[in-house]
Amino acid sequence: MKVKIVLYTFLIFISYGCANSSLGPDTFDRDSAQKISNVLYGEVVSIKKVTIEGSVKSGSIVGGLVGAAAGSGVSDSKPESEIGAVIGGAVGATLGGNISKSLQARSGIQLTVNMDDGRTISVVQEISDYSFTVGDLVEVVTTNNKTRVSPSGLNLNTK
Repeated sequence: MKVKIVLYTFLIFISYGCANSSLGPDTFDRDSAQKISNVLYGEVVSIKKVTIEGSVKSGSIVGGLVGAAAGSGVSDSKPESEIGAVIGGAVGATLGGNISKSLQARSGIQLTVNMDDGRTISVVQEISDYSFTVGDLVEVVTTNNKTRVSPSGLNLNTK
């Protein structure tokens, strides 16, 4: 019974840990609403597909707790139970961290942009509905120390 409770708790925490915030250019967290953002313009010079790793932290914590609980039940002897808890915690933390990292991984792109002010920057973000090609004019928006790249919407056609 104790093992089932620990297992269910583990699964709940893993699912909760998977609900991480979006790293896409078209999704903003609540704290970004109604705040001034710095907007710069530039031209995309390079696009690379990347994988954005998931967080290891939540899975390691939950895995360590579950592993320690499971390891402590290996014996009725107090010293053996403590050793089992330490070993189980270490193994659980490693496994939980790796599982969490895999479950939370996202497909992304790395955009390299030549900015109007002469700098060249690189921004990694989740793949979204926006499609980018080399030569696209883009907005580089920074809010709350998070930078996003999106199509500029500038019309440079002159009459």
